Amino acid sequence: MDLKESLDASPLEFTKAQAELAVDFLNQVFKWNKTRNLISRKLAKKDLAEHFIDCALLNQHTNNGSILDVGSGAGFPGICLAIMSPEKDITLVDSNIKKTSFLLHVKNALGLKNVLVENKRLESIKKIEETYLVCRAFMEPKLFAETVKDKISEDTKVIVMISEEERFSLDGFKTRFIKSEATEFFNKKRGFLEFQKT
Repeated sequence: MDLKESLDASPLEFTKAQAELAVDFLNQVFKWNKTRNLISRKLAKKDLAEHFIDCALLNQHTNNGSILDVGSGAGFPGICLAIMSPEKDITLVDSNIKKTSFLLHVKNALGLKNVLVENKRLESIKKIEETYLVCRAFMEPKLFAETVKDKISEDTKVIVMISEEERFSLDGFKTRFIKSEATEFFNKKRGFLEFQKT
């Protein structure tokens, strides 16, 4: 099954243009990964398609508003969200210059005008103004919440992609676990841990 077939078989609803951008993006990841170590070298193209689907399903939980993706790495989930919602302003932040170079290349190659790429550490960001703060495989959720709690307001919704159902209590936050459609599709545990200041 090639990339397009994998994406077409998923729960996602693509336009033709979105499907083409998704395939282009995943091919770029696969190509650059040979020299840049963006993701595990063991991953095949079908694994990349799974990563894209997993990340793009987050899109339905970020309605209107801007998005900040921290620890963007190879663009999961930030680039996936940008492809699915070209009307949303999405900022990708990563401290690794090789990864931000790749993200800038993808932004330009795919013509993603809604994307801003910044090479910086989360710790250096004093205030987060975006409506949504998202991350995948960047930091343990409880530590992430503690790291950002003084940087966000009650208006910012934080969504962390996780592989197991996880609940935690943290003073000053309300939290909930959302099961992802990817759970049934891949027969693997997938979900989103959402938290917001009270």
